[in-house]
Amino acid sequence: MGVMRRNLLFLLVAAAFISAPAMAELTVEQTTDAEYVINSGYSQAMAEDIFLLKNRANGKPTEPLYEKSQNKFVRGWKKFYSYVDPAQEEEDRVHHDIHLSPSFSDL
Repeated sequence: MGVMRRNLLFLLVAAAFISAPAMAELTVEQTTDAEYVINSGYSQAMAEDIFLLKNRANGKPTEPLYEKSQNKFVRGWKKFYSYVDPAQEEEDRVHHDIHLSPSFSDL
């Protein structure tokens, strides 16, 4: 009987340790950090969007994280294409103010 109780106690302690959570804490500040987001497999554009939105919500100045270098031809082509295709995302998609009522500029 003593061996059975010891084995049962050992199994209960092992089950308690196995089912216990990992206790790994990550704060919101850590998970929205640009380095953490990029290391998690997201792109630099996603990290920059998170950074800009977080700073905008906290009332801090919003400046881009990364410098985007493009020549004039590429910039012109992207502006023309975004003008022709309204579903195309523009570079300033995070920088604009969202108005809930429609206006003539939506056309």
